[in-house]
Amino acid sequence: MKTSGMHHTSLVVSDMERSLTFYRDLLGCEVFIDTEMQGEMLDREVALERAHIRVVELRVGQANTFLELLQYYNPDGRPFPVDFRCSDVGAPHIAFIVDDIEDSYEKLKAAGIRFTWPPQDVDAGAFAGSKTAYCYDPDGIIAELWQVPS
Repeated sequence: MKTSGMHHTSLVVSDMERSLTFYRDLLGCEVFIDTEMQGEMLDREVALERAHIRVVELRVGQANTFLELLQYYNPDGRPFPVDFRCSDVGAPHIAFIVDDIEDSYEKLKAAGIRFTWPPQDVDAGAFAGSKTAYCYDPDGIIAELWQVPS
């Protein structure tokens, strides 16, 4: 088997509107699909009975790459662990390319977004010369700002 590309990355969120404020309004992702799903096919796919979800597909930049946000109306899910660490198995983060990381940092910080640290230069490896900063979405999931070298 050979993989030919990536279609989307998915996150389960606790409050779709709050998450859209972050991903759509602050990060600038574009809503491509906003719908609800339920029924036998979904139940089988997610291995849950009577699953009912809201699905929002966000286009990230100009590529056909999507961030999929899912809010489960049924069944109730467990909250994301507030004490997770970046080294924990399965700990997600999604990196978004930005043109000006300093400006993006200042705007998000002014909007109340929490960061682990201000933007830093990547100083080693294949990505040396890039700049990066980790912040938290409304559910505490890490979003990374990434500026590629000019």
